[in-house]
Amino acid sequence: MNCLRLVFGHNISPKTSSRSSKLSISLPIFLLTIAAIVPFLSPSKLQSSSPNFVANAFSIKPHHLRPRHHPSQLTMSTTIVNAEDKPTHKIRAGFVGCGTIASSIATSLAKPAHQTHLAQNSLALSSIHVTRRSESKSKALKENFPDVVTVCETAEEVVRNSDLVFLCVLPQHVEGVLGELKEKGVWRKGEHTLVSLVSTSKVDDLIQKTSLPPNHVYKMICLPPIANREGCVLLQPPASNSENGLPFLKSMLDALGGCVECPTDDVMNAMMIPGCMMGSMYGVMRNTRDWLVNKGVPPQDASYFVGRSYLSIVQDAERNCNDPHR
Repeated sequence: MNCLRLVFGHNISPKTSSRSSKLSISLPIFLLTIAAIVPFLSPSKLQSSSPNFVANAFSIKPHHLRPRHHPSQLTMSTTIVNAEDKPTHKIRAGFVGCGTIASSIATSLAKPAHQTHLAQNSLALSSIHVTRRSESKSKALKENFPDVVTVCETAEEVVRNSDLVFLCVLPQHVEGVLGELKEKGVWRKGEHTLVSLVSTSKVDDLIQKTSLPPNHVYKMICLPPIANREGCVLLQPPASNSENGLPFLKSMLDALGGCVECPTDDVMNAMMIPGCMMGSMYGVMRNTRDWLVNKGVPPQDASYFVGRSYLSIVQDAERNCNDPHR
């Protein structure tokens, strides 16, 4: 259930079915999968399983999966010319709300080691503006990347100093935040692009609440591993293939690890379900490690063996993941 809260941003319960009716269609698939796995897992251990467990217990260094690079025709006005006379889009990113997901995206954009991947897609980071809340996250971003990160007191200040705005607030705060920004007239049509990380948001509603052009409003779902260029982003509607789209956005997300574009809400809701399987996988790994220890294997050897073995399985699955027939 914690995984569901992480991905969907609110508690999943019968009381919320009215606002997540489409999601409920996919939940039986999720529950059936859990039912198949639960007999092999210990509930108490599942509750304590987390991404930190994998990093700490298995002592695996992050493996940077190779992103899928796509050529783009850059149409945004903010560009510079590099030594090879190739246009480079300068990213001025802003984050309204600075929680775990916002901090992870900002970290991925700001890491010096990731700039090469952006450059390969004719992109370069110019600046990042974030709201102060959550203060622990915004403070850490400023301390880690003082040359590019600015902490702002208001959402208005973030939007006025950004071209690409990520909305990362709780669902119940969306209407108030966007209503205030629209009232103050801070949105610049044709210049601003809004990307909502609020899982319950609808693109049509966001367009209405901001009066931005349809091709400048998107919904995005990702998990914290994006900070290390790992995982895969979901984006809806497609930015690369739509008429008057923004191919730079797809190229940027590819540079940060990978992106799948979803044509509809139904497709995105279905694609979100696999992200809820993290806890089950961590539980299987932990119980496998514990079983080996009970059989007399030293804990360090058991952790190392299980971690490396599962890593190799994931790497093998990723190698030809572009092949639909694999």
